[in-house]
Amino acid sequence: MDASMPATLNEAIALQPAWLQAWIMVLVLTHLAALAFVVGRVDARWQVRVEPFVIIGSFLVAAVFMSWLYERVGYVRLLGLAHVLFWTPAWVWIWRRRRRVPAKSVYGWYLVAYLAIAGTSLIVDVIDLCRYVLGMP
Repeated sequence: MDASMPATLNEAIALQPAWLQAWIMVLVLTHLAALAFVVGRVDARWQVRVEPFVIIGSFLVAAVFMSWLYERVGYVRLLGLAHVLFWTPAWVWIWRRRRRVPAKSVYGWYLVAYLAIAGTSLIVDVIDLCRYVLGMP
């Protein structure tokens, strides 16, 4: 690792502009909000929902991979690979299951927010990866 590089990904993020730190906080809170929906009423019965586990699991695995990748390459656009690899399958799966959840429920609104926020991040990550591969700043 480069001696001038912050030791951890969190330290590198702390050096980024306030708007980027705020966006990262939105992503973190959106994913962690899934915890509030692990148990819910499904067909008039309390049940454990699978979707929140997929959202949280993809978030945690991507975070571990991104930290590992940061240790090897630093704070570069390639870090978006973690989201693309681990969030995309979760996002697509949630997108395909979204109609199983009542749209006007709090959980339905949460899933729409998750899809919009994580989807926006994935678009930015794909653009960043293309720029990285093409050698663009």
